[in-house]
Amino acid sequence: MKVLFLIGNGFNYMIEDIIRHKVLTSNPTPEQLKEGTEVADSIRAITALWQKFQETFAAFHEQFSEKGIKISDEDLIRMINSVITLFSNISGFEQILPREDIEKLKLIFDNFMLDKIREISEEFRKHQQSEAYGKIRNNFSNFSRNVEDFVNANGVEKCNIFTTNYDGIIDTLLTRWPNGFMFADGFIDSDTDGLLKLVPNFIKRDKLMIGHLHGSYRFAKYYGKTYKTKENIINQEPVMVFNNPNMKEEIIKGDTVLRDYFELFADCLSSYDKLIILGNSMEAEPHLKKLIKAFFNRTGTSITVCSRSPANIKAEIKPFYKGNIIEETTRGINTEDAMIALFGRFLSPV
Repeated sequence: MKVLFLIGNGFNYMIEDIIRHKVLTSNPTPEQLKEGTEVADSIRAITALWQKFQETFAAFHEQFSEKGIKISDEDLIRMINSVITLFSNISGFEQILPREDIEKLKLIFDNFMLDKIREISEEFRKHQQSEAYGKIRNNFSNFSRNVEDFVNANGVEKCNIFTTNYDGIIDTLLTRWPNGFMFADGFIDSDTDGLLKLVPNFIKRDKLMIGHLHGSYRFAKYYGKTYKTKENIINQEPVMVFNNPNMKEEIIKGDTVLRDYFELFADCLSSYDKLIILGNSMEAEPHLKKLIKAFFNRTGTSITVCSRSPANIKAEIKPFYKGNIIEETTRGINTEDAMIALFGRFLSPV
């Protein structure tokens, strides 16, 4: 049996709920209450970092809201880019705004996006620096061991986890101290100080593998190639995909690391038996739904969708997959034991 996970932000919210429930029900000391609340708050802050874009675009959203139109930041970015492109192609428009000014406008917008992504990447780094990840893991001391036991007991030949999150929460929870990460990500030392390079053959051979499909605050551009920072350092060229959903595939294929992860995800879909979609609404993932339709729409496969509203994910997936779609809810998953049992079902051959 080969099992493939696709994990989104909903997973982080589940982790937050578990920690908050633990704080409220374990009769903690004032110090434990303070620390537990801070850890849960840090997860909320990490998961909601993209709201910085919402703050930036607040004025635009207000204009649409007044007209009764709800629009996402990604769609707003698409519209701004479309307007700039439209202006640049209208015959005679250069008489009003010269082409070099239009190009400057594009550059300003691109730089604005990069500056915002830099800000967000730095927030991710500060969370790691504050030891927030270690404190999160302390609340899940049995999780990684049980996942490994499930894999071995159920004869799982391969278990690959892909996440669209940019943080390191799932990576941290799958750490076996002091042995390090259970799931390899394919990065090894490079000839460049402080940077790790991806070796595609490594990510294909490992039994347990994890990959960040849309980038990470630890992914950095260096002379046109993407690397992973070795230490928790300031990243001036972070690689994190946040754009119009229909542009994601193009951006991913233009990146040296994300392209390899994307191709591996497609390769896994072509030969794996079970796909678990956990905490990803799939609403803004047309490139991933296209891969599911092309490679996973086979007999002998199954998809499990899991979130607070699994029926919504099922509705997103159903046009792209004709097989069995199983619904699991994260409602009521408010302890580590309940989460372990959930992963036990995910990794079961049934």
